[in-house]
Amino acid sequence: MAAALPNVDVNLITYNNVRTIGETIENVLAQTWPAVSLTVIDNGSDDKTMEVVENYAAAHPTIRIKRNRHNVGPVANVQRAFWFGDADFVMPKTSDDLVSPEYIERLMAVLLAFPDCVMCHAAGLVFTTTDHVDHYYPPEHLLNATGPDVMARVQHVMQHYTSAPSFWGVYRRDAVDRLSMMRYRAGFDHVVLAELALYGEIRHVPEPMYWRRGGGKPVLRLARATTEQDNRGVPLDDVLAEQRWRTPLITTAYAHMEAFAKVPLPLSQRQQLMRLVQAVFRMRWLPLMQGEAAQLHEAIPKLLNDIAAAQPIEVAWLARTLTEVLVGAQAILPEEDFARELLEVAAISGEVIHSATVSAQSSEIA
Repeated sequence: MAAALPNVDVNLITYNNVRTIGETIENVLAQTWPAVSLTVIDNGSDDKTMEVVENYAAAHPTIRIKRNRHNVGPVANVQRAFWFGDADFVMPKTSDDLVSPEYIERLMAVLLAFPDCVMCHAAGLVFTTTDHVDHYYPPEHLLNATGPDVMARVQHVMQHYTSAPSFWGVYRRDAVDRLSMMRYRAGFDHVVLAELALYGEIRHVPEPMYWRRGGGKPVLRLARATTEQDNRGVPLDDVLAEQRWRTPLITTAYAHMEAFAKVPLPLSQRQQLMRLVQAVFRMRWLPLMQGEAAQLHEAIPKLLNDIAAAQPIEVAWLARTLTEVLVGAQAILPEEDFARELLEVAAISGEVIHSATVSAQSSEIA
C-alpha cells in the first residue's frame, strides 16, 4: 500500500479582491497535487469578497475561512499565513496572482527529493489579462541556495532575492516554525528568506509557473505599506511617525542585522552574518543607498525642528524613531557619518526635556 502524500496548507490572503478571488480559488482547487487544504484569510474586506468566498465554501466544505475583524496589513497577514494549519508543508498565497495547475506538484517533487530543502519556488511571469503575458522575470531572480555551507546559502539569498515569485513558494513547516517574528520593516520578505537559508536549502523549478498579476510596486510605496502605522491607518507625517520608511533599501539591509543578532547561533556566527550583511548589500545597492542617505541628510533639519517644537513626551518618541533610522544608515554606510546628526538629536531632545523638567519643578516650588 502506497504511503499517503503529505498535505499542503494553502493559506490564501485576501482584501477587497472581489474581482479576482473566485478565479484564484478555482486556481487552487485545480491543482494536480491531490493533498491540498485551502484556507482563505480575509483581511477585513468591506466589499463583496466574502460573499464570493462563502459561496465557494458552501460548494466545497473543505475550504476554511478565517476573518480578521480589521485590516492588519501585509506583514501580519503573511505571518498568519505561515502559522495557520497543521500540515507539514505550507504555501502562503496572494489573491491576485495565479499559478499553473502543476505548481504544487512540481514544487513538492523537489521538496520530497531533497529532505534538506526548506522551501521551493518557481520561475515567474507578469500578466495583465489571462491571455496577455507582459514579461518574464529574469532567471537570475531564482534562488538556488544549496549545499552544507550555511553562510554561503545566506549570502546567495541576500545577493539574489529580488522578486515575488521567489517568495511565494511552498515551505517546510518545520523550518517556518524556527523563523523570527516578522517585523514591520521594508524588505521583510528579504529577511524571511535570508533567515530561512540558515535552516536549510532553497531550491526552484525553472519553468515560469508563478503568474503575477500586474507586477510589482515602487520601493518607497512598499516601504510605507510595511510600516505598522500605515497598516493601522495612522499618518506617516505626524510627530509620532516612525522614520525608517524614508530609507527602504538601507532599512532592508539593516533589518537583516536586526534579525541575525537574535538567531539561535553562536555569537561568532551572528557577528559574521552581520558583517556579511554590510558587505553584500553595499556591493549590491551602494549607489541607491547613498541616494537614500543624501535624502535623509536633507530631511534632518526639518525633523530636528519638529523635535525642538514638540512637547516633551513627543520629543522622546520622535528622537527615538529618528535615532533608529540614523543608526541603521550609520551601520550600513559608515562613511556617510551621521554622528553629528545623532548628537544633534540627543542635544535638542535633551534640552527640551530638561527645560520642561526645570519649568515643572519651578511651578511646584511656586
